[in-house]
Amino acid sequence: MPASRPDPLATSILFDVFALNQAVGRLLATAMRDGPLTPGEYAVYSAIFELEAASPTELAARLGMRLTTFVDQLRVIQGRGHARRLAHPTDRRSYRVVLTAAGLEAHRAANRLFEEAYRAFTRRLPDGVESAKQALEMVRRAADAAIAEAAAPERRSRAPSRPPSAGRAG
Repeated sequence: MPASRPDPLATSILFDVFALNQAVGRLLATAMRDGPLTPGEYAVYSAIFELEAASPTELAARLGMRLTTFVDQLRVIQGRGHARRLAHPTDRRSYRVVLTAAGLEAHRAANRLFEEAYRAFTRRLPDGVESAKQALEMVRRAADAAIAEAAAPERRSRAPSRPPSAGRAG
């Protein structure tokens, strides 16, 4: 029997996660196309809804977003009248975010479409939802640990400096 050859199209797990993200994005975009929120907006509204009254830092962490990205999203949501700020009970420098009645209605309408897509998706998981969630949690923890490692000051000081890329602005 001949020795097996490596698959020339084999990809890294990071590529596979990227492709998975794209596929899930297409699924949700298709399922939610006639709804009041995009899939990304629905995720943000869902985090606010689930945590009830949370700080932007807590919400950004829940979503896996940079704080600045979340705050940009929050400005849009507040501009629609779908969220408001409440005073933070223990930190005068911060605030908590809640959905307004209009935000709750938009979330509820988007949730109906999301749930249809979710049921169709989960029916096709051969080992069930919990098994898939455990695997994804392991991937998320690995990504978070790799981010922390890459951001560590001792790692940055050991990295060789790179010249700026030719032809790239700024």
